[in-house]
Amino acid sequence: GGSMAIFVVFILSRALHPMVIDYSKVDGQLLYSKNSPAIMSQILSMLFVNFLAFQEEGMKGVKACWAIPEGASVFIVIGLWYAFGDFLEMLSMGAMNGGVYQLLLQSKLLITAVMMIPLKGTTQSELQWNVLIAATLAISAFVMVDAGNDDDAGIPVLGVVMVLFKVAVSCYAAVLSDAKLKGFNNISMSAKLSLMSVSRVIASVGIAAVMEPNAQPSFRTDAVGFFDHWTMATWIVTVSFTSKSLITLYLLKSLDSIQKNVGEALAVIVIFIGQIATGADVFDLCAFLLAVLVVVLVRIYGLAGKVKAKSPEPVGPTPVIVGKGIKNSDSPV
Repeated sequence: GGSMAIFVVFILSRALHPMVIDYSKVDGQLLYSKNSPAIMSQILSMLFVNFLAFQEEGMKGVKACWAIPEGASVFIVIGLWYAFGDFLEMLSMGAMNGGVYQLLLQSKLLITAVMMIPLKGTTQSELQWNVLIAATLAISAFVMVDAGNDDDAGIPVLGVVMVLFKVAVSCYAAVLSDAKLKGFNNISMSAKLSLMSVSRVIASVGIAAVMEPNAQPSFRTDAVGFFDHWTMATWIVTVSFTSKSLITLYLLKSLDSIQKNVGEALAVIVIFIGQIATGADVFDLCAFLLAVLVVVLVRIYGLAGKVKAKSPEPVGPTPVIVGKGIKNSDSPV
């Protein structure tokens, strides 16, 4: 019951986020600064974890959130990677709809598998590689079918490249944080999350100043304001960013790797149905079946990792215990 509820919340968080970004577009374009919702969401996350620290330990917990531990530079490095991933996500969503974006995110299975070879020296089984290739082909077919349904645009090549780049950055950031943050066991989870949020805000401000100089924060004095072109939909995107990050941090511990991957894949179906229900898209049986196929392949990939090789059959004659009145099957009669 409880685990199923968490699984459903996880699916909805993954599905609603691309949908609200689509909702915030005006004539298919993101008019506001693409990095501004990510910056605001990290500020909200920082305030939230400081509030939790205050609830748990009072002012002592809040002070711990702002104490700079030895080796804190690693938080800045990890925050930079995550902030860059947030920026790439918004760039990608500016070039495609939420369903295609969410489906392309499933390429993380193949990208992670390839990255694990040099980083950790681990590889996949032959069955897993075949499933990953099949999933990649299904994702490619879905993108082409979706592009064929769009009368005024072809395949969003730049958007696809941005998504794949975002997936690679996110996978690397996850591996880096998993490896580097283990040495900070002496500080609380709230303090870690606060430091991470602060570092992401700093990194996001730096990225925005360089990549989007026409809007604040910027080194240009004639740049438009930070909240320029913000609407209620943009605030919803900000809240979605925040809740998605917090759900990822607090709920993923309750789900195994198969549930996480299947949940993210099922989010594609939820987006597909949501777009039809809101009139943003029309039902396409071919695209729907390809989306379902990807979900099934992701599920098979997870199960393939649990398959254990059978122990080899014993070579030679079956041994028979020789006792009183019992003859060995291989001994002369």
